[in-house]
Amino acid sequence: MTKLKLLFALFLLLMVATPTHADNINVAVASNFSPTLQMLAGDFKAKTGHQLRVSSASTGKLYTQINHGAPFDIFMAADEDRPDRLIAEGKASAALARVYAIGRLVLISNIKAKKTCQDVLDSPALKRLAIANPKTAPYGLATQQTLEKLQRWQTLKPKLVMGENIAQALQFVATGNAGAGFIAQSMLQQGTEINLACKWEVPADRHEPIKQKMLVLTKASNKPAVIAFWHYMQTDAAKTIIKNSGYDAP
Repeated sequence: MTKLKLLFALFLLLMVATPTHADNINVAVASNFSPTLQMLAGDFKAKTGHQLRVSSASTGKLYTQINHGAPFDIFMAADEDRPDRLIAEGKASAALARVYAIGRLVLISNIKAKKTCQDVLDSPALKRLAIANPKTAPYGLATQQTLEKLQRWQTLKPKLVMGENIAQALQFVATGNAGAGFIAQSMLQQGTEINLACKWEVPADRHEPIKQKMLVLTKASNKPAVIAFWHYMQTDAAKTIIKNSGYDAP
């Protein structure tokens, strides 16, 4: 390692491990990733003393809030589109934007399947199918793409119950208000207690990759604690938590 590379590595280590003082970081996070972020926040605080203040909603809603001046330092979206828009609008820099997780879509059902859980989509017993709103939630868009590829979108439209985000879609199924629903795989690996008759892990080729991108907003790019969290998210410790939560880590 050259002297310059060594100095840079030491700088990054110091940014994460030895802050001059503890600070608060305002993070806007997509609903599906909120439970995982809570685990990351605990590990990050233990290592640095910095604390995350988390606001969770659909990616589309958070994007709107940022455009209306919400005081967020970091935006952790469930897609790439909204962060890329913020970069194009001059509210963030591409240099401080990266994909932090790749999501997985899963169908869950309270209805017993004849053969595979995918068959539930054609079952007469299915009266309501819960999904996140495709216009505001990336997992909802992935669901629409999946159903279109299966040639079921138009036939199932009358049965759709749309939640504002993926957490609401899960709630519809968990409470029995929907016979089945599409949610994030991660939500089944984070202690969610729900009695399921079956589940189907949607193959990745049924929809566009759910690449979840985070960025540092321009107004927060000079805050040491914010930059420390940015670097922390690229560590092996953070990636292990992300993978254990049901995501692929880039």
